[in-house]
This record gives sequence, structure tokens and C-alpha cells, in this order.
Amino acid sequence: MNDGAILKVEHLAKRFGGVVATDDIDLAIRSGGLQCIIGPNGAGKSTFFSLLCGILQPDAGRILFEEREITRLPPFARVRLGLGLTFQTNRTFGELSVRQNLAVPMATRSGDGEERYRYALEAFELSEEDDTVARQIPHHQRQWLEILMVLAGGPRVVLLDEPTAGMSPEETSHTAKVLRHLNATGLTIVVVEHDIAFVREVADRVTVMHYGRIFADGPLAEVTARRDVRDIYLGRA
Repeated sequence: MNDGAILKVEHLAKRFGGVVATDDIDLAIRSGGLQCIIGPNGAGKSTFFSLLCGILQPDAGRILFEEREITRLPPFARVRLGLGLTFQTNRTFGELSVRQNLAVPMATRSGDGEERYRYALEAFELSEEDDTVARQIPHHQRQWLEILMVLAGGPRVVLLDEPTAGMSPEETSHTAKVLRHLNATGLTIVVVEHDIAFVREVADRVTVMHYGRIFADGPLAEVTARRDVRDIYLGRA
């Protein structure tokens, strides 16, 4: 794209009856960036993420991926185009082994991103030969397994919904380190998150949502230094 954006939304809106969940959102995700979408509970983050993934359909507006409109495409079609998706609720196959979970996306991969996948596999200390049933491994490794399943498909953009939920500070910090490394290889990463400490570790750009609209957008240091942004998180706005 001539403006450097790989993923773009224009005038995106979603309503549930009389409740406006997202309201006229315009946002461009820069190719090669690591952008966090943050905001307090009820800000519209989860709805916005679901619209990006194709779980929900917007009432207005459109979504563009590499200049192609994907607004009405289902999630699986977006994945095939190069959008890798994880969700707030872990969606690994609990009754399958680690090996079988990783084999599922490998069966349809295009061949891109092999080096990133291998790096993350080692960094997360998981193995393609592990026959442990996924539901029996620790919570943080199930979170990491889901990220690995996304990377196994060779995506160009990865959308992560609260990827460190339920992790310890050490596990969260390690996840941040791995994501920063993956981003440094040119992988575009978008994280929907509410943990400011984690956001400070990973983001180069931050978008703040509030009452379904974009309240602030810009470089991490600039946005998090704003008094009105801090007030939102302290409940005074």
C-alpha cells in the first residue's frame, strides 16, 4: 500500500440492538509494525477484534488486507490470505497431542515463515514430536501452542487477543521477548490487550479504544504519557 498499511479499516461500525459496540472506526496497521489495541473493559476491543477476524460482520464500513477488501470473508478465508488469528479463549484441540495440534496448520501452510516458526518452537520449548495431550500441558504452554499453530501457517499478519491472559509475570515477559523477535523479522503483529505492563514491553504503536471509538493513536511513549489516557484506565474519564 502506498501509505505503508497492510491492514486497514474504514468507518467500521457494529451495533447490538441499541448498543453501539464500535462506532465509525478508521485505523491503519503499518506493515512490519507491532501495534497494541488497548482500552478498559467495555471499550469495544473484543468486538473490533471479532470484526477483524470475520467472526462478526460489521453494520457499516470495510476492512482491507493488502488492498483487497475482506469485509465479508469468513475467518478461514482470511487465514488463507495470510491473517493469523488467536483468540481470548484458547482454541487448541485439548484432546489432541501437541504434535497433532501443530500438524493441523502445517498441512495447509504455503511454505512461508518457516524460520519464524522454528524460532518460536524452540523459544517456547515445545516439540513437534510431543505426544502429550494438549489439555495436560501447563496453561502458559497452551497459550504458546496456539501462537505456534498460527505461525505454522506462515501468516504475514498475526492478530493476538490477550495472548498472555493467565500467565505469570515471567511467562508474560518471555512471550513479549518472543513477539519482539518475530516482529523484528518483519512479521506484522496486532495485539488486543488491557495489560499496560505487557504493552510497554512489546508495542511500538498504541491505539486506545473508549466507548467503541478510537480515543488516541500513536507512538507508545506519546500515547501512554497523555493524562486523559491514564484517566481512562483509572476510571476517571
